[in-house]
Amino acid sequence: MNAARRRKHPDGLPNRVYARDGSFYWVRPDNKWIRLARVAEGENRMLERLVEEKKLFDPVIGRGNLPRIIDVYIEAHAKNYADTYRDTWVWLGESIKKYFRDWNVEQVDPQAVEDFLVQNWPDKLRSQQAAKGWLSGFFSWCVRKKHVYVNPCREVKIKKPKTRDVYIPDTDFLAIREALMMTLPREHGHSAKVPTGPMMQCFVDLCYLTCQRSTEIRLLEWDQIDREAGVIHFVPTKTEESSGEAVDWPITPDIDAVLARAKLLEPAFGQKYVIRDKKGNPKTESSCRSAWNGAKERAKLESKPYTIKDIRAKAMTDAKRAGYDIDALQVAGAHTDRATTEIYIKSREVPVSKVLLHLPAKKSA
Repeated sequence: MNAARRRKHPDGLPNRVYARDGSFYWVRPDNKWIRLARVAEGENRMLERLVEEKKLFDPVIGRGNLPRIIDVYIEAHAKNYADTYRDTWVWLGESIKKYFRDWNVEQVDPQAVEDFLVQNWPDKLRSQQAAKGWLSGFFSWCVRKKHVYVNPCREVKIKKPKTRDVYIPDTDFLAIREALMMTLPREHGHSAKVPTGPMMQCFVDLCYLTCQRSTEIRLLEWDQIDREAGVIHFVPTKTEESSGEAVDWPITPDIDAVLARAKLLEPAFGQKYVIRDKKGNPKTESSCRSAWNGAKERAKLESKPYTIKDIRAKAMTDAKRAGYDIDALQVAGAHTDRATTEIYIKSREVPVSKVLLHLPAKKSA
């Protein structure tokens, strides 16, 4: 097509955008015509595509086009992730964009991907897995958009992380739980209550008593407490956009007692969330982690690898030892795959050998 010309008559279209042969076109500053959308698709679709193309073209001296393509990808796909994971997903994309700020998308090969993973997370295989997964999804999209022809992540192999096998013994669990309520001793031997201690104890108790992920407990709303049916309705956020696996958990006397304690804590009015801060908002992941780590330190267990996520593993392992079968635990854990439940439990159970031997008897002459 010919180079863009100044309009003789206003037509309401953005600068350098023209309607030709039933389609909208944007004439880039280098005079290349870019098809945006069919006229029948409407101006809103045309404007969306215009924003995408401008971000891709916008030249920045000394930098590649990869950061701008990542921006378009994030803008288009961030909405597909659950609220509980979206910030992490976007943060990971921003980290990748920063590392590859001077790269063009077609320059990234398997070696570049491997170097990025190893340099940023040399000893963290799970972080490497997450970053590779992000990049693989991105380059798969790039192939479909014809930015590249091959996904470079396909040739990158990552060593499979070791299955986490941490189990919190009862004595350590109770020590951390108790330490949530206390600060470090003062000079005169007195200890002061931690203001957030009572709410954090409710959080830890519900994580254990319901076998649910900590995210489900942080975001638990009073509307999910169904007194008439005698259950708590859980729809795990991790699978709400995929399998949607849900579980109704019975309100046992122990759980009911924890809910009653939580109900009386601040703020006592206008409550929406069971586990909340003083403003009524749900506790953040970072605040819960800080409280847990502080309690570990006060309990003199800071050297132990216990995390909040290990509470769920402890609960399910304890339930297995109490006699519940794998089918019951699969329902409790809202796992779509029985194998996931089996791995979850077996990794934290130490088998006891049933082989009993005696020293060989001395043969008589």
